[in-house]
Amino acid sequence: MNLRDDILTINGKTDNKELSALAKEILEHIDTIKEIVVSYEDGIESSALFSLLYSIRKTNPDINIPFLAEVVKHINGIGSMSLDIRG
Repeated sequence: MNLRDDILTINGKTDNKELSALAKEILEHIDTIKEIVVSYEDGIESSALFSLLYSIRKTNPDINIPFLAEVVKHINGIGSMSLDIRG
């Protein structure tokens, strides 16, 4: 987990096993996280990342997640996709 200055950076190439471990660490530090940044220049490895981010947004709406703020984005290896997730 890369948590620096209350900003958590997640690599988009993180696989399911690593995301599971990361989710546990996030829960331990959820009170100190102010923003979550996703590095996705090389693509997204697992759709579980979307679920994790959405779950964090639903349970802690004060955490800024710029990745979810863009309605349409281009992701290498996937193409253009809509992230119109409300809530």
